[in-house]
Amino acid sequence: MNASFRAYVDESGDEGFGFRSKPGQQGSSDWFVLAALVTRMKTDIQTVKLIDEVRREFTLHPRKHVHWKKLKHHRKVRYAQMLAELPARVVSVCVHKPSLLEPEKFHERYRLYFYAVRYLLERLSWLVRDSHNPAKYCGDGTAHVLFSNRQGMSYKEMREYLQLLHRQKGAGQDIRIEFDLVPIDQIEAQTPDKSMGLQLADAVAGAIFNGLERDSYGNTEPRYVQTLSHVFYRRRGILLGYGLKIVPRETTNWLTTHASLKWLTSLE
Repeated sequence: MNASFRAYVDESGDEGFGFRSKPGQQGSSDWFVLAALVTRMKTDIQTVKLIDEVRREFTLHPRKHVHWKKLKHHRKVRYAQMLAELPARVVSVCVHKPSLLEPEKFHERYRLYFYAVRYLLERLSWLVRDSHNPAKYCGDGTAHVLFSNRQGMSYKEMREYLQLLHRQKGAGQDIRIEFDLVPIDQIEAQTPDKSMGLQLADAVAGAIFNGLERDSYGNTEPRYVQTLSHVFYRRRGILLGYGLKIVPRETTNWLTTHASLKWLTSLE
């Protein structure tokens, strides 16, 4: 493998559609977030070793699996500050499930996840296209994508889905993934306890989710993702739609009418 980049992908939120009718009730999350932390292969090992610094600073066991959701607020703030110093980029897709026009279609196995994967790989391939400089960096200009292994998930089915998209693109359909830059046959999955990079991706996904998902009091916590803002992928200086993609488009009404999400309009 002679890839130039490595992308670590993890998620936050769930795929259910049994939403709460009011804050404080049990139910499915409104949001499903899929996020990638992207490093240059040349500096990948040094970059992901940040997890060792996190363990030392938080006085955790040297081999402890660091779970974002298990950290208290002050540690999440500090973790986000440390992530913000990395020579890396973040690409994310945030699905607002209540805004999906035909939610019944997403009750099928993996459908919502694959939906998010398509948008994520589009943006990941654009980031790779925009960032590779063969005169300066090594590798063939592709990205090796490593997913956090999901229990019961068929990655064979995911590859078949992506191969279908590849064929559809060849037939002229509007598929925007640059497949040559994110080779389907090199996509892999691994458990986060065996990958420092996937633990960092877990933190990134969790930080974004906390900024979007209302807690039991109806509040969100945008501070973590605001701290990470400058490491998000931007295309010609534009963040929304690139490093932070919110779908479906019908979510716009939700964003403009909920005070807990107004921070998105001022994210720089």
